[in-house]
Amino acid sequence: MTTLNTTQKTPIVDKGLDDKTIKKLPGPPEFTEELRMRQETDGVLLESYLIYEPEHQATWFKDGKALLGALDFDEKYQPFLERRGDWTYCALAIRHLSQEDAGNYTVVVKNKYGEKANHVRLSMKDENAPDKGGIEPTFFRKPTSRQEGKKLHLECEIEALPRPDIFWSLGDQLLQENEKYSFYRAIQPSNPNIHFVRLTINEPCSADGGNYVVRAVNSIGEKDCTLALNFGGGVESEDNVPARIYEQPLLLQPNPSTLVLEAHIHANPKPKITWLCNGDFVKEDDRKSSRLEARPGETNKWTATLTILNPSKGDTGDYKCSVKNKWGNDHTTFNLG
Repeated sequence: MTTLNTTQKTPIVDKGLDDKTIKKLPGPPEFTEELRMRQETDGVLLESYLIYEPEHQATWFKDGKALLGALDFDEKYQPFLERRGDWTYCALAIRHLSQEDAGNYTVVVKNKYGEKANHVRLSMKDENAPDKGGIEPTFFRKPTSRQEGKKLHLECEIEALPRPDIFWSLGDQLLQENEKYSFYRAIQPSNPNIHFVRLTINEPCSADGGNYVVRAVNSIGEKDCTLALNFGGGVESEDNVPARIYEQPLLLQPNPSTLVLEAHIHANPKPKITWLCNGDFVKEDDRKSSRLEARPGETNKWTATLTILNPSKGDTGDYKCSVKNKWGNDHTTFNLG
């Protein structure tokens, strides 16, 4: 499938903005609504609006992978990011639809104050497939964890119709509500087929580490997804380690003609590393090279580096190191001014 990058090549069409309006709106991007789908004669539009800010940049993703390529001249995709009155119109046009276009689409919009993501699921119906009269469970947003005081929440969003039954497990052990675990679920106001589900672990400790599985089942089908939790409590917790960057990234200059961007990673299994500059993948050549090496004497610790020889003004920009394995992902950023 053709892919595209929407970070550098979708500037806002600025039709004029007075200085007073700019001063009223400092801060990270703010969407006025969730992404919605609108049918067009030759495809669909995934669209939303943001409160206007003159330096927005947007990157579109499908199922977690950045859409990269030719942009406005692409026959398949066309992104929009433009001023409309007091708002910024943010959209992605998808043409020549096929079953392969079904999936979870995300747009990440950022400015100098921060970034914001918006999501929508595009479902395609196979005309030759039998009508099941519903939607098989699909993870609209995969499980993530967040700490709140002495509670740890595991949360995800699932698209399904009819309403699915939700089961949480730790390994092979089915979890029940008690003083340790509590369950919560709700539906998304704009789409009653999107179900928000949460498992809360009260006063988590190292003994609670392991692989948590959430399973959704309805009359159409079933689907499960795993989230690995590592509390750093001992050797056993090193069996499945979600990829994460555990120290402040380093920008080194061992000599005047060499720059090294370095990140330290904790992961098991070995992570996959991706380097980007201003949203585009960094292409390795005679001047730019990346490496991933195990850290001597440390368990499941890795050093990722991007080396730039004879750096020039053309190498300036916002660099991003993304790390990923089967249990999780993380990223860190570098700015070369």
